Amino acid sequence: MLKIGWIDFLNTLPFNFEKAGFKLSFDYELVKGVPSSLNKLLREGKIDVGIISSAEYLENYNNYLILPDLSISAQGKVFSVSILSNTRLEEIEEIYLTKASKSSRYLTKIVFEKFLNKKVIYKELENVESEEPVLLIGDNAILYKDKFKYAYDLSEIWYEYTKLPFVFALWVVRKEVFNERIEEVKELLNTLKKAKAQILSNLDLFLKDVNIGKDFAKFYLSNIDYSLSEKHIKGLEKLSEYLLEMGYLNEKPVINFASL
Repeated sequence: MLKIGWIDFLNTLPFNFEKAGFKLSFDYELVKGVPSSLNKLLREGKIDVGIISSAEYLENYNNYLILPDLSISAQGKVFSVSILSNTRLEEIEEIYLTKASKSSRYLTKIVFEKFLNKKVIYKELENVESEEPVLLIGDNAILYKDKFKYAYDLSEIWYEYTKLPFVFALWVVRKEVFNERIEEVKELLNTLKKAKAQILSNLDLFLKDVNIGKDFAKFYLSNIDYSLSEKHIKGLEKLSEYLLEMGYLNEKPVINFASL
C-alpha cells in the first residue's frame, strides 16, 4: 500500500483528488499532518510520497525525487505565511515561530538576517493567542491576521528582494520507493494534475464549507501558484544559497526530478 503524506490546509485543496472525484487504481493510505510532521515521516521512511516543505528537500535531497509540475508557491503575496505583530517589522526584537513549517521558519530568518540585517530572538510558539510577534502559516495565518496591527506577508517580502517565486512545498517521493513503484507514482502524479485542473477551474463547487468566507477563499486559492517552472527552480536555488550562507545546509543541493 502506497502511503501518501497529506496536508489538510485550504491551500492544498487543489490536490484533493478524492474530493474532485478521481480514484487511484491501487491501494493507498492518506497520512495526514502539518508540513513539519510529514517532513519527519518521509525522512524516516514512514510515508512513501507526499507534499513536504521545500526546505526538507534541500536538506535531504539525496533521499528524494521531486514530482514535476507541482508545487505550492507564490510570486508576491501568498496570504498564508505571515509575521503578525503589533509593532513594525523593523522594530521586532523577538518572534515566536510556528513549529508547523520548516520552509517558513527559514524564510523568517532570511527576512530578518539577510534582507533587514537584523538580529532577533527566535522562540517556539506554544500559544497562538499570544499578542507577541508571531510567524503563522496556513489557515491560522488567515484567521488571526485581523487580531494584530501589522501583517507582513513573507512571500511578498521575498519577491521584493529576489524577484523570484518562493516555493513553500513540493511533491516528493523517496528514491527507493520510486524505483520499486514507478507506475503507481506516475498514476498519482497524473491524478494530482487532473484534480488541480478541475478544482481550480471550478472553485465555487469546492468551497462550500470553508471557514474564512467563500469569496476570500476563492481569491486566496486563485493567487497561489501551483506550478513548478524553471523560474521556480531558480527560486529554490536562491533559497539554498541563503541557507548555505547562513550555515543551515552543509552542501549545495541538487534538484532531482522523478523521470515520469
